[in-house]
Amino acid sequence: MKRFFKPFSIIFLSALAFVACDIESDLYVENPESPNDDILASDPIALEATAGGLFRNWYMADSNYYGPGMALNTMADTSSCSWGNAGMRDLSSEPRAAFNNTSSYGNNVTRSYFNSLYSVLTDANQIALAVSNGVQFSDNNLMGAMSKFAQALAVGSSAMYFDKTWLSDESGVVGSTDGSGHVEAMAFAIQKLDEAIAIASTNSFTVPANFMTKSYSSAQLAQIMNSFGARMLAGNGRTKAERDGADWSKIAQYAAAGMQSDFSIVHDDVTWYDYFKTYLVYPGWARIDLRVINLMDPTYPDYWPANTTILPEATSADARLASDFAYLNSQNFRPERGEYHYSSYRYARYNEYITEWTVPTVEVPYWETHMYLAEAKMRAGDVAGAAAIINAADGERKVRGQITTDVAADAAAVDAAIHYERMVEFPLASSGISFFEMRGRDWLQAGTLLHFPIPGTALESIPADYYTYGGSEGVAGVDYSTGGWR
Repeated sequence: MKRFFKPFSIIFLSALAFVACDIESDLYVENPESPNDDILASDPIALEATAGGLFRNWYMADSNYYGPGMALNTMADTSSCSWGNAGMRDLSSEPRAAFNNTSSYGNNVTRSYFNSLYSVLTDANQIALAVSNGVQFSDNNLMGAMSKFAQALAVGSSAMYFDKTWLSDESGVVGSTDGSGHVEAMAFAIQKLDEAIAIASTNSFTVPANFMTKSYSSAQLAQIMNSFGARMLAGNGRTKAERDGADWSKIAQYAAAGMQSDFSIVHDDVTWYDYFKTYLVYPGWARIDLRVINLMDPTYPDYWPANTTILPEATSADARLASDFAYLNSQNFRPERGEYHYSSYRYARYNEYITEWTVPTVEVPYWETHMYLAEAKMRAGDVAGAAAIINAADGERKVRGQITTDVAADAAAVDAAIHYERMVEFPLASSGISFFEMRGRDWLQAGTLLHFPIPGTALESIPADYYTYGGSEGVAGVDYSTGGWR
């Protein structure tokens, strides 16, 4: 949807202003070349066009170069990179330092992403309001489900990434105007997701191909949304204690009702593309962290040895070491930036994508959803049931990994196998997944921020005092890690 506001960095005010026009009314300047919201709120053609872009706008923000995804992978010691682009070096250098949250910081790690989430929320709220007001669309159930899904994605993503979220929906501002914490924000997102799932599960409609790059039935959309629900609820905890205390019964329900096949994005390299999967795998850019290689070959170093330039190839019974990871016999990172950035492997699973640019990539692997179900069963005491999921003959461990040895029905073995599959099978599936996994185990290196502060540009616009997290900034164990895998 075209905007007709003055340039203003804190776009979340547009979400509030949509339902509370007395807030910052001087920010609005009508653009005669763009229809205003009064027209759009009752124009089904314009609103359907906006609805068609809801998921795309969320996805393109989440996979963008100007977003937190690449830095999060390096912060999680899943990828490794000493280049300064996208905050990868600054946020993964050792020892960890505070995030530069000033408006003058050269890497746009969070500000565009933050703004994009509230832009998606604003558009979703507008469509949901039109549905509730009785505007007649070609299919009101489709419009209702997609608007609620977008509300859930926008708020749920903000909850997972940021320390606070401003909540609003078609009824108005929800919660405190000072913002809500990640627990309250996720509860709000889950409420919206459940509303979307209910619409899709009790009605029959078709999601047009341009909405999500492929056409889906309403039943398939419900499965996709359930998988997102499992991801968001499981990934929201800032610490092991918080992840342990998540609603695993609800996560199990989502996962059991989730996808049985991969949810992929069919790229056209024009309106759909993935920078997250590009820069973390393209030759000369990021590499895979040795910690991941060590999982497949425990005799291999999990951290770059001092005074070493080249390591030999690793060996593994897991076929994915050869199929998904490419060995490199030289280094291109600058040693003065820290030899700990070195790695002898890059991720090669997306080689076809970074060559052709118009092939599908998996955004939500069905195996990811299965691992949430396995974890939920393990936590509920059904260790044998969890092991059965991991050991399934048609599962990725057996099919792609070609691992013949079954995981024992032992809680510690199952837990280790779940982590292994997350790191080996889909380390770069989607922005944040590896980070949320490490965060929820207290395995982020000490000083790594546990969530991002509100971007400095937004703080200046509110206005509010500057703050940041990481290093020793914030509350220990709340805003930055005091644990670490090493």
